[in-house]
Amino acid sequence: MPHPRGPRAARALGALTLAGALVASLASCASSGTAEEGSADYGDITVQLSWLKNHEFSGYFEADRRGYFEEAGFADVELVAGGIGGVPAATALTSGSAWVGIASPSDVAQANAEGADLRIVATTYQKNPFTLVSADSDPIETPADLVGKTIAVADSSATNWEAFLAANDIDPDDVDRVPYGDAQNDLKLGNIDGFMGYGDGGAPLRATGFGAQEFLLADYGLAYSGEAVVVTAETLANEADEVEAFLTAYARGWKDAFDDVDGTIDLVVDDYGKDQNYAREDIELSWEQQERLILTDESLENGIGTISDDAVQRNIDSLALVGYDVAEEDLFDTSLIADVYAERPELVIGAE
Repeated sequence: MPHPRGPRAARALGALTLAGALVASLASCASSGTAEEGSADYGDITVQLSWLKNHEFSGYFEADRRGYFEEAGFADVELVAGGIGGVPAATALTSGSAWVGIASPSDVAQANAEGADLRIVATTYQKNPFTLVSADSDPIETPADLVGKTIAVADSSATNWEAFLAANDIDPDDVDRVPYGDAQNDLKLGNIDGFMGYGDGGAPLRATGFGAQEFLLADYGLAYSGEAVVVTAETLANEADEVEAFLTAYARGWKDAFDDVDGTIDLVVDDYGKDQNYAREDIELSWEQQERLILTDESLENGIGTISDDAVQRNIDSLALVGYDVAEEDLFDTSLIADVYAERPELVIGAE
């Protein structure tokens, strides 16, 4: 797939010309016992998350607390929470308030259609994480059951909702869409018939004893990926080394997250997400669902965040359902995340 930078071989040749200068530096580090993984200095960056600080961003939390971002060359990495009332990643990227963002491919396609120039360089969730949650007492089991129902949908999920309805030939006017608000409590009280959930679906409700069920929207036509890592095309063109360094820290963080799930959940509950007062059992249930979204046959073979040609095509086809006729090279660049695992195959969770 095209990449807006020179061939990787050219970078390697440039690196060779610096070899002599690096030898003395590396020898000095080795002799002093302070050798570091890298000597780059990329300064401070801001990462705009797509939601509140929870299990969805565990790999970033691990990379931050273990110093992987620092080893990659970043002096400081600020992880900014998103969510209701937060700044969408696409907005943060185009305004310059963030260097990298986490967003849905549909949000990126929409932003590009409105004049942005963004590229997806990795996708953490290989399967779309959105769910349709309803009560066991009045279940919504298929898209056809939505007609005449009242469904809570967050504004940040509007594009995904519209794509899902389009994929199932449902007229938006046939469903009463209301603001998300306190959707879980509203479902308990009978104020709504269901809500568009994310990742964990009805697990938190079931944890309280309320009978809830859900289905994945991915099983009904919404086939694009989730939690995409996004940068501007300009960043990709001018700072490809920095992006690859970030993705290396990202891959290391997610590898550690799955190597020590209990420790990672502690990190979410007791540290990065502490102000949200998460119940550990809720995060544990959410992690089980998340694992199914992240660890697919493709990611176990190629690495978390990688994007296969088939996955790219699934995304393109799903986006076409809501009128986004985009070329692969205008939305995706899969080369850097592939380079990360080519250089660090031990980071692939399925590697022997």
